[in-house]
Amino acid sequence: MINMPGTTGGKIHHTYGGEIDVLPTILHLLGVNSKPYVQFGTDLFSKQHDQVVAFRNRDWVSPQYTSANGTVYDNRTKRPLHPTKPQQEQISKNQKQVNTELELSDKLNKENLLRFYHPKGFKPVNPKDYNYNNEFNKEKQLEKQLGQKSTSLASLDKR
Repeated sequence: MINMPGTTGGKIHHTYGGEIDVLPTILHLLGVNSKPYVQFGTDLFSKQHDQVVAFRNRDWVSPQYTSANGTVYDNRTKRPLHPTKPQQEQISKNQKQVNTELELSDKLNKENLLRFYHPKGFKPVNPKDYNYNNEFNKEKQLEKQLGQKSTSLASLDKR
């Protein structure tokens, strides 16, 4: 869901996408050119957006089919599919794409390939400067400190 100041006439945009598509979509909406950045996702509003969504266990979903635990389902009927040859070709193509995407993601993470990534203006970050173990308690303290001025969802839910 996206809500931006100055927008009216909201709509439902029917497209399949995953978590990795959020950043490219938001960058597009903010007018930021994302071409210089390493990203696996694509802008959900782009005509070139790929609607095959991979899951870590190599299952996937697309507008036509869902592959879960080795069974492919027809999204229209919600029943297991007994694919025709053209359907099987598309299913195999989708599975190959999912496997490739996950292999690339794993390679990036396991081999720390971002160590070679130095875009203009890049400033290295020291991970030791960030500790998120106590963030929930910090949020609760801030919420208590702000009282009625707090805009957290937890505060709004209590009103």
